[in-house]
Amino acid sequence: MDIKNYIEIGEKKAGKQIELAKILGISDSYIRIVKTGRRGFPVEVCIELARYIGEEEIKVVAASELVTEKDDRKRKIFESCFKNKDKAASIAMAAIVISVLTFAPMKPIQANQLNNNYVEYKLSAI
Repeated sequence: MDIKNYIEIGEKKAGKQIELAKILGISDSYIRIVKTGRRGFPVEVCIELARYIGEEEIKVVAASELVTEKDDRKRKIFESCFKNKDKAASIAMAAIVISVLTFAPMKPIQANQLNNNYVEYKLSAI
């Protein structure tokens, strides 16, 4: 999502652009400049906007930085903020997979089987 979308969400919630500007402590003309893509917001304004609209702060900051950032490496970093849509769900899923694999029943391996497999591998590698 780009910064213009976040601003529009804020404007809808505030009722008017001028009201959003008051909430963020900036001028409405500054909001218009950012919406046109000529500038981005300072980080503190991005955080205020994110909190006001109930969005992740890092996403609003990244969207604002992408407005003016020219360096490809930095752009990729900011763009990556939008790819992990639900980190909590990803972490929870990873924890479930790990716990299932950890507690999954395993067939016991006898020592002679392990050594035979190792010898067979070494012979086939030669």
